[in-house]
Amino acid sequence: MAWTTPKTDWNTGELVTAADINAIGENLAVLRHPSTAVAAYTTAEDINNPTNNVFTDVDSINLSLTITTNGGDVLVHFDGVVQRGDGHNNTENSFDVAVDGNRQGSEDGLTRTHVQIPRLNQSFTRLIQNLSAGPHTFSLQWKNGRSVRLFAGAQFWVREI
Repeated sequence: MAWTTPKTDWNTGELVTAADINAIGENLAVLRHPSTAVAAYTTAEDINNPTNNVFTDVDSINLSLTITTNGGDVLVHFDGVVQRGDGHNNTENSFDVAVDGNRQGSEDGLTRTHVQIPRLNQSFTRLIQNLSAGPHTFSLQWKNGRSVRLFAGAQFWVREI
């Protein structure tokens, strides 16, 4: 069942047809039961990233999520704790998301943090607009100036809205 653009060009005296009533009923059903296309993953183990000055997938198996949308907008969210590499006083760490292989952020991704303390929370929520209907893959990516660790318990999810 899909949304049908409602008729807006009614004329005085025009009769309502069965098709008009059915379209209204289908639209009400769509509003009552919105799309629930969602995928999520919570990391079960720490993930290490050696020095890497280009964006790469954090975990190309578990943190690449695919959903099939009806077309429109999708919310993407990440939240996790990173730790600077052993022996380093600080490092830069950036996260981004690639949608069907296309990164969404700038040169520094969607979030960039100077990891000065041993452990630091990094998170972002991003609205991806006007996706076409069909399957889309969302991959969490990162780059860093020195090695970092993403602790178990990090969450990455996508949801059509």
